[in-house]
Amino acid sequence: MSIYRNGPHTVTVYLEEGGTDSYGNFVRRPSTTGVVVAGCLVHPVASTRGAFPAIDVRLGQQVDATWKLVCDDLVPLGWWSRVEWAAAGGAPIPLMRLTVLSGPLLRRVTRTTSHITCTLQEER
Repeated sequence: MSIYRNGPHTVTVYLEEGGTDSYGNFVRRPSTTGVVVAGCLVHPVASTRGAFPAIDVRLGQQVDATWKLVCDDLVPLGWWSRVEWAAAGGAPIPLMRLTVLSGPLLRRVTRTTSHITCTLQEER
């Protein structure tokens, strides 16, 4: 049993699917129905200013927050997936729509510590 199945957060993952756009080209996109995944850990990583020092917020450039998602290795997360997360416990964070920025990386050393990590960025 993985130690990453008991996290405090619940997310909704919209799986990646394939389809065609209006021009007939094959495109990948998040599906319209989500899968609820409980027991995850979502925590902030950095703003764009910290991750990319060339961006300067004093010049009016937008700062996007990035988040790290750590969850069990059975979560159906893909590169084109979308994640929705609402912080519980009275936190002032509204429902957030997040896109995959890097990952998902499967980490499988032992059965107890196997998990997926993924960096997410707020969708604007």
